[in-house]
Amino acid sequence: MQTLTHEQARQFYDRFGARQDNQRWYEDRPIAALLDQLDFSGAERLLEFGVGTGRLAEKLLHHELPSSCHYVGIDASATMIALADDRLEPWFDRVRLIQSDGTIQLDLDDGSRDHIISTYVLDLLSEEDIRQFLREAHRVLTPTGRCGLVGLTWGEEPISRGVMGVWSAVHSLSPRLVGGCRPLRLEELLDPNEWTLVDRRVVTCWGLASEAVVLSPR
Repeated sequence: MQTLTHEQARQFYDRFGARQDNQRWYEDRPIAALLDQLDFSGAERLLEFGVGTGRLAEKLLHHELPSSCHYVGIDASATMIALADDRLEPWFDRVRLIQSDGTIQLDLDDGSRDHIISTYVLDLLSEEDIRQFLREAHRVLTPTGRCGLVGLTWGEEPISRGVMGVWSAVHSLSPRLVGGCRPLRLEELLDPNEWTLVDRRVVTCWGLASEAVVLSPR
């Protein structure tokens, strides 16, 4: 399936900027479902792949993460990095933001993160890039770590199946019209030798279906 190139995605989200927060009407409930599944009480080193405007990072640092936890956020968009940098300034001593070149390579040591999260990012990547991210996530997670992912998925009820079918059709015509994102079922892309699916929940908001997935490394 056609997807945006790394450069096209970067340009799109550079232009989109703070308007990304307007998508919270369908993103907040699936992300809340993910956070309900994750235990951050012992988190010390968290990575967010696709920091966006920093809205989720702000929530995590303010309400979820221990005060000793250090946060690393990666994004390919200079605009998003700038927005997140301003938003996360109160935690400047615990936050490191990295602007990537769009390639799926995590510049982090093996086993250096106990939590990895990524929301509404993998669904705009090619299947090859998703598999590369999962390999990298497996490499940098501790053996007892958790990887939490949220993205668009196929609907499970007639209305949401119809809505997501239309969304997928629009994406096939022009990925830019839907921000590059399309419905996926991440379980189908997992290497069973590397990952165990701990939990998967589908949350639908006004016909838009998202999956909240928690993985543990094997």
